[in-house]
Amino acid sequence: MAQPSTVKMPKSIFDAIIEHAREGKPEEICGVLRGRGMDVYEIYRARNLADDPIENYMVDPQTLLLQFEFEEAGDEMMGVYHSHPVSVAYPSATDAWNAHYPESLYFICSLEDDDAPVLRAFRMTPHFLDLDMDALRRALAFEEVRPGLFGYFQPKTTPAPPALSNVIHQAPPPFYIVFHIADKADARVVSIEEHPIAVA
Repeated sequence: MAQPSTVKMPKSIFDAIIEHAREGKPEEICGVLRGRGMDVYEIYRARNLADDPIENYMVDPQTLLLQFEFEEAGDEMMGVYHSHPVSVAYPSATDAWNAHYPESLYFICSLEDDDAPVLRAFRMTPHFLDLDMDALRRALAFEEVRPGLFGYFQPKTTPAPPALSNVIHQAPPPFYIVFHIADKADARVVSIEEHPIAVA
């Protein structure tokens, strides 16, 4: 299996993400990264418009619209970043539900240890499969992560339950299965692939 590509990030941008996260704590902060391929060029801070910014993030539309400006110049919105003020730098079920840009990487800055911030990069790819959610809910331990939003995480290192035998052939672990109770038809599997970051 090929190794995930490495993100190349200037130290100034690495430091700027951590600074932004520290300034925003206890709320989650967010923004976008301009670049090309796996190279990061610029950072753009965004406003977090989530209803509960301590627990979630939503990049403001004006900042997201910058992607069209990037594309006109031959670049792209290669990354979306946000912070986890008190938890690890790994996607949550909510993050998986909010992963609307599969062509972009998602960067998570953890301040779980204030003296040792961690920044990691992930590709989160949604798969809209034919899921029998009633059967899966009976077989798996879904957690309500937000009011009405449910998630189940399947690690790579743990054998998958029999109920997931069809899913893992289409979306190898690790992945989340996420759905909103108001619209189970919108259930999706979101696969997660980490990309190393080289800071220079």
